Amino acid sequence: MEQFSPDLLIYIGLAGILLGLILFIIFIYRRIRWLLRAIRKKKTTRPKFLAGLRNLILILAWTAILGMVFFMGLFVRAYYAFTYEKPVAEIITQSSEDPQTTLVTLIQLLPDDTEITQNFIIKGDQWMLEGDILKWNNWVNFLGLHTRYRLTRIRGRYIQVEDESHQKKTIYSLVKDEDHPLWRYLYKYGYKLPLVSTAYGNAVFQTAGKEKHFLVYVSTSGFLAREKVGE
Repeated sequence: MEQFSPDLLIYIGLAGILLGLILFIIFIYRRIRWLLRAIRKKKTTRPKFLAGLRNLILILAWTAILGMVFFMGLFVRAYYAFTYEKPVAEIITQSSEDPQTTLVTLIQLLPDDTEITQNFIIKGDQWMLEGDILKWNNWVNFLGLHTRYRLTRIRGRYIQVEDESHQKKTIYSLVKDEDHPLWRYLYKYGYKLPLVSTAYGNAVFQTAGKEKHFLVYVSTSGFLAREKVGE
């Protein structure tokens, strides 16, 4: 189901507010013009009080209602902006006969709607997906620019520190240039850029060793994983 766009509410509300302000200015202008003509004792038609009051109430009601539509659109836009989650990868795990070993299929979901599928043998109790995160300032998120990311590594992770120190480790690169100059610059100077909040490394991990299917998302705060069930 396609996500409802709050921009329509914003545009309708803004247009309604502007129209209400124009009508209010016209209303005030006519009253001031009548008052000036009355002061100068020029012949003029006296405006009807009840009709004028009715028109003023209608203008204010119109402006208030469309103002609420405008702010509702802003609220929905802010909600979407700060709860936005984009699927970036699928992780499919299969158990192995070897202890603490998992067969992992990683499907990267690229921005151009293409996919890259890779298979790995992971040693450990958990799989872990690592990457780089570029977080924008909140007002930039509100305007519609979403978190930028790069998946860099997939590896195994042991729950016990003792195992992490002594057991066999598996780690695989997902990029050709791990020390990419752009990301190196963002890590070093990103926080100084006017639109950027910070650039940092982020990782998400989940249980390995069983047949499971996970979706990995990027949000405004980093990566997160949810298990796909019922398939």
